[in-house]
Amino acid sequence: MRFNQRRARNLLAKRGMTPEGIALWLAVHNRAQFANAYLANSKGNPWQARDYQVESLESYAPRKVHCDGRDVGKTAELEIIAAWASVAWPNKEMLVATQCENHLFPVMHRLARKFESTPHLAQNLAEIKRSPSWYFRFANGFVLWGRIAGPRGVNFQGMHVDFQIVDEAQEMTETAWAELFQALNGDGWRWVYGVPNGLRNTYYRMTQMQDFEQYNWPSNLNPEFSPEKDAELTRLYGGKNAPGYIHRVLGQHGAPAHAVFQLDDYLACVSDGLDAHEIALKEQDDFAVPAAVPKADYYLGCDLGYARDPSEFVVYRVEGPNLVNVLRVHLEGVNYAKQQDVITRLDAAYEFRLIGIDCGNNGRAVAHNLMAQNDEWCEKVKAFEFGATIELEPLPDGSPHRRKMKRFMTELIERRMAEHTILFPHSPDREAQYASHTYSVGQSGQIVYDKGNDHIIDADRCALMAHYLDTTEDTPSHALAVRVEPF
Repeated sequence: MRFNQRRARNLLAKRGMTPEGIALWLAVHNRAQFANAYLANSKGNPWQARDYQVESLESYAPRKVHCDGRDVGKTAELEIIAAWASVAWPNKEMLVATQCENHLFPVMHRLARKFESTPHLAQNLAEIKRSPSWYFRFANGFVLWGRIAGPRGVNFQGMHVDFQIVDEAQEMTETAWAELFQALNGDGWRWVYGVPNGLRNTYYRMTQMQDFEQYNWPSNLNPEFSPEKDAELTRLYGGKNAPGYIHRVLGQHGAPAHAVFQLDDYLACVSDGLDAHEIALKEQDDFAVPAAVPKADYYLGCDLGYARDPSEFVVYRVEGPNLVNVLRVHLEGVNYAKQQDVITRLDAAYEFRLIGIDCGNNGRAVAHNLMAQNDEWCEKVKAFEFGATIELEPLPDGSPHRRKMKRFMTELIERRMAEHTILFPHSPDREAQYASHTYSVGQSGQIVYDKGNDHIIDADRCALMAHYLDTTEDTPSHALAVRVEPF
């Protein structure tokens, strides 16, 4: 349902509006024209819609859904719609909703900068609040909210808005959708934006509904998307038929996938009152270990990267039946020698019972060098090959019980989340990873985990596996077969 400028002009003329008034009214209600007249792009020039963006930008459909690749201008459209509504929808309310803080935070900051730096918008802006949720109030009575879903969509309860914009909709939980549906007024609009992830969830169903205006913007529509960029993404995702390429480049659903974790269970294990540390380091940064570490049993989990991938270290403390995450160290571009030094210094402070390391190509080198130091390190470091098989206690009939390492480690997390015996601090990065982690089922029935932004999860897997090995009487054979050789 696109804006009909000719029809609008005729209706306004019949109502007696002057040609000058009609021109001003059309300049506001034609959104592409509004953006070009009042908004600037990242280079400071008047914003100009790309050809493929115009139809969606000019839509007046009460229901609309985008199924897109990455980097095609969804956020730019969201920004323009919010700016336009602040002028054209007096005495109305709009909600920008996401599942995770990592998705909402940059969008709302971008909107705040736009409202404050654009003269025509700033003169209408009356108030901004950033906490406990985003809130913009304008002189003409328009109100803009920005909220994450919260546990089971609790942050949408009690809201009644005229326009909902849902961003990164593929990660919205079913319980969050249920609350969001009730937060829209009867004649309200709902526009939904997402990048498919293979899940057959509410977002997927919306992309199949005839009463939703449908859009699909693959990444190659962006004029800056080059053959070189396409070749790089093809290599990184593992081919043009790989799920990552189909989802994030083509913007298509592809083969069915499944959520690894129940996000509602994860959120129920998050405690804002935890006194946890988060440290981010680059190659040149000095590392200071937290002081005055209380005596307890601690376990370290490590997922190590270097050039392309970050490294994640997570520390868990035993508190009765619970495992409590008390530290996260995030490293980017840090060489193996410094990663080893960080582990050594952490161990000096926490005196870990065991240290679990993902011994992929990156982790194997660090594990080898630590174990080469002495027998104590050989006993403490457990290097896990995620693709290996572990042997657990025999089944009741005496037959062998073998499991895939990564699947078993994942189950350790799932069980503790279901039992609420693992406690996480508030961490937008970890929440975003747990929300987006998916798996598919191979032809022979094996589980294949989606590779991508899961480094904190892999560190958590290693920490919980280390705890399991240390606290299980009949320690299984965990396929630790690393040769001791220094760098």
